[in-house]
Amino acid sequence: MTIESRTAPASQNSQTHPFEGQDIFDAAGLEASVDAHRPNFNHDVWDLSGLKDAPATMGTFRKKLDFTRIVNPQWRLVAKEYLFSRLAPRHPVVAGSASAFRTPLNPSTIWNELRRLTRWFNHLSHAGVAHLGEVDQQRHCISYLNEVAWKDAKPEEPVSPSTIAAFIHSTQVIQQYTGILSENYAPGFSPWGGKSADSIAGYVRTTENQVPPVPDTILRPLLANAFYLIETIGPLLAAEASRAREFDELQKRSIRGLKQSERPRLRTAIERLQQAGVAAPRLSAAGRAKRISQGWDEEDPLLCLAWHSVVTTVAGAMGHRRDLEELRPLLVAWVNECGIEESWCRDGALVPRLDNQEQIPWAIPVDRSALAAMKTAVESAAFFVISALSGMRSSELHEIRGGSLTREDLGNGIYRHRILSRRIKGQQFGGIDDLWVVIEDVYRALGTVESLQDANPGELLFTKQSNTAHLRYVRLRNWMNGPVGQRLGLAEVPEGPVSPRALRRTLALAIAQRPHGLMAAKYHLKHLSVATTEGYAARPGGHQAAFRAEISAAEESEHLRLTVAAYEDYKQGKLPSGQGARELTRVFASVDEILTSHQPGQATVIDDRRVERLLKAKAESLFVGDANYCWFTDPKKALCLQLAQTPDATEPLIGLCDSGRCPQATHHGIHREAWASHAESVKTVFLGNPRLSKPELSRAQVTFDRANRILTEIDNAGATHEG
Repeated sequence: MTIESRTAPASQNSQTHPFEGQDIFDAAGLEASVDAHRPNFNHDVWDLSGLKDAPATMGTFRKKLDFTRIVNPQWRLVAKEYLFSRLAPRHPVVAGSASAFRTPLNPSTIWNELRRLTRWFNHLSHAGVAHLGEVDQQRHCISYLNEVAWKDAKPEEPVSPSTIAAFIHSTQVIQQYTGILSENYAPGFSPWGGKSADSIAGYVRTTENQVPPVPDTILRPLLANAFYLIETIGPLLAAEASRAREFDELQKRSIRGLKQSERPRLRTAIERLQQAGVAAPRLSAAGRAKRISQGWDEEDPLLCLAWHSVVTTVAGAMGHRRDLEELRPLLVAWVNECGIEESWCRDGALVPRLDNQEQIPWAIPVDRSALAAMKTAVESAAFFVISALSGMRSSELHEIRGGSLTREDLGNGIYRHRILSRRIKGQQFGGIDDLWVVIEDVYRALGTVESLQDANPGELLFTKQSNTAHLRYVRLRNWMNGPVGQRLGLAEVPEGPVSPRALRRTLALAIAQRPHGLMAAKYHLKHLSVATTEGYAARPGGHQAAFRAEISAAEESEHLRLTVAAYEDYKQGKLPSGQGARELTRVFASVDEILTSHQPGQATVIDDRRVERLLKAKAESLFVGDANYCWFTDPKKALCLQLAQTPDATEPLIGLCDSGRCPQATHHGIHREAWASHAESVKTVFLGNPRLSKPELSRAQVTFDRANRILTEIDNAGATHEG
């Protein structure tokens, strides 16, 4: 198969094709790298690898548009005409069509578009259709729907409605280019009679974020393992990876044979290694198999000796067999006395296991492939930590390059950490530069990746192994649950979906639903919230602003849920307590009146949506404290603002909240555990401490009494109403 293929057939009127010889990049207004191959409309394979500023997630295979996979040669031309029209909507022929799309197709998506067209056209060919005018709804469209509705690899597993809708849409959109395409459906025919692809596939579009968060049962061990790998294993592995890179550079320069004058030095070096008890390096399994195929005796004591690496390290030369045979007696003595083991991670420093803190070597001797697998695992651990604690999208993670970290010293030991990346989603092809403000944990994780790779400035960090986040996660999970991970005491990570999208959603919900959740308790949720807010303020149009919008939406939904839950408790006799309880109860009572009032002879439907609408205004005033709710309706009544002397503030200062005295604070059953834990902690740590001074003891007693008073109020509020 060649890229420079035959010229496209002429159009039906025997004139030169209007797209004949058109340069794809020029027609689409796309920039190409210097000396890049330039695809032409006439080519049967469009090579887009020369695209300048292509996103990292646009893999190599997505840049090869192979039209020869379409069985019918005439339909290859149709596919090229259609995709050219989508890429270059300003071309005079395309611009003259009233039904053609006016927005250029993003080159990142064109591979999928061709894949769907190929499947449709080949389905028709297999059904015996020679011309698009023969396509029939019952015989061809319905059978195609049944074909694409189930996965090829897993016939028992259905395809998602959104994917089915995309396949159907590709069959329908061809009709919009009648007059441009050299062949089209019969006049008046439209697949599925003009019904929308979404309705046929049963796909319901929504503006709500429906990505499920990562379950805590998966998130907890994943993050615990990831931080252990980054902080404990990462620095030691980086040193070993550096040594491996140095050996690679030495091996590249070792292209000459061993000189006769260098053999005494090599003999001396081997004798010293033997005297020091250093094991000989082991040859890879592939190397051993090659030696056996070349006639080596399988019982040869030197069969597994990595002779070339010995010569390379000592003399910077290539190790040939003639050199080995000359030194065979010395080498056999070395192997017999010291043995053979893998070259990497020997004499590993002791580190504590993650599970029981037992001191073990951070790694056992491994071969080069196992060292690479460990390096990939730590890099992947950093990838998911950055995703989980920054909210960056997968496309933005893959655009991170060496030298993208910045650290600003704000004084008093306070730093602001930023990551420079590129914003791809919602932007023109290639994206634009964007900055993310992150916490120190994320800064350290990315720093570990840079040290592992010894990355040069501008070098992509997360595209060397796989730019598919799902595949990256599967490999990381298997490694964590495998022998190496279990030797380190890593927690077993259960099966389940994990992706940057799900982790972004998890973080948004964790911040919105504070103070609940794993990350709130363990990973400085307050700092996460501050970092994302700083990023939003610094770049209002950036994607960190979009992430803050997701948080705000989730926060609004969570506050409404909590308000409705408090109202439902009220209806069941579980009243709130605290200084703001009377006002909150009055609001709930007014809602009751509205719900129960109706005109004579008219029925009133009370559903969840109506209750939420009535409580929405109250929910908008809710701020969630560590052990209380703050209904911030009047800044002048807010005790925290009075203490801080900022009466004009638009939000409460939750960190200064004294919910036992504030007239806008309430306590509910959900807060009882927090107050009980607080009271027990004060009793154990302070009141039970004989070394406490009298003033300190007095303050602790006041705190303990206040906690018990609030506990009593919470208990009595529910009991009083029930009685």
